[in-house]
Amino acid sequence: MWQPLSRVLEVLGRIRIRFAGLFRQDLTVGDSSAADAEGGQVWRSFLFAERLYDVWGPMPESPWTPFHCIPLFAAVDRVPRGRIGPTPPPGSTAANGKSPQSAILPDHARPGAAAPAWMSPKVLTILDLPGPACVEAAAWLIAASGCQPVCTFNNWPHAKGLLRPELILAELLRWASTISEARRRLTPASPPLWICASERLGARKGRPGEFDNRYFLEDAVLPGPGLLKAAGIHRVVYLTHDPAPAPVIDLDGYFFDLETAGIPVQIADIMEPALTLRPWVTRPPRRFSASSFKRSSAGGFGTTVPEPSSGGGG
Repeated sequence: MWQPLSRVLEVLGRIRIRFAGLFRQDLTVGDSSAADAEGGQVWRSFLFAERLYDVWGPMPESPWTPFHCIPLFAAVDRVPRGRIGPTPPPGSTAANGKSPQSAILPDHARPGAAAPAWMSPKVLTILDLPGPACVEAAAWLIAASGCQPVCTFNNWPHAKGLLRPELILAELLRWASTISEARRRLTPASPPLWICASERLGARKGRPGEFDNRYFLEDAVLPGPGLLKAAGIHRVVYLTHDPAPAPVIDLDGYFFDLETAGIPVQIADIMEPALTLRPWVTRPPRRFSASSFKRSSAGGFGTTVPEPSSGGGG
């Protein structure tokens, strides 16, 4: 077995065991009776953490493998099989009553559409969209542009979670068979695609009894300028929805460091049909504090906020 993958599987096993103590049996992911994006039930063959992690990750021997996040994939093995499945059909709602957010995507940014003209092996694309939309848009770019996916979903799902990563997990299952087929054309030199959930910072801190699974893109998830240059990356494109006035704040410092190192950052609005690139305006980064984010003992982010009289977390 390829050694880096062997190490990944070992880590997956460790954090699954540690996650068991955080898990709530009333969590539902997608719809266990739904079909995948190809209209079949092939998604069931991806109901294993290692298999789903692998199909949604970069190619073996790629320089991007260390950045592919594990927690959300590891959660797959802890959800009862009758309560996990792909995103429900368009127009319906998930079991938790929330509508999938992929509906924000325009036709030119859905699977089957043409690739962006600027996509090339010299470009690292950071796709930053709400929830399931980032997964469906990633399926478009992987199939159309031959990108290598790198998932940055670094939190745990929970029935009382501030964020709902289970919606993302259901969408990952929905498109798994499509991505599996597209991977036949990928190589370790294919252009990298960072897949990010733009609501990751959340709207507020967790209250007692809630599961605070907000997270941010920390340095370990973002490749530095030296690695980018060594891998032949000449620029970074930030693809998002209505990007003005600025990217999500946890990327400010990263973009500033890239520009300072001579790697230009450009922004494109996914709602604009031409996907025109415009420069990121270099400026001192906004101040961002990570002090309120709750790391999990199982890795990644997510823990129960203790009651005032309690001495510990979940």
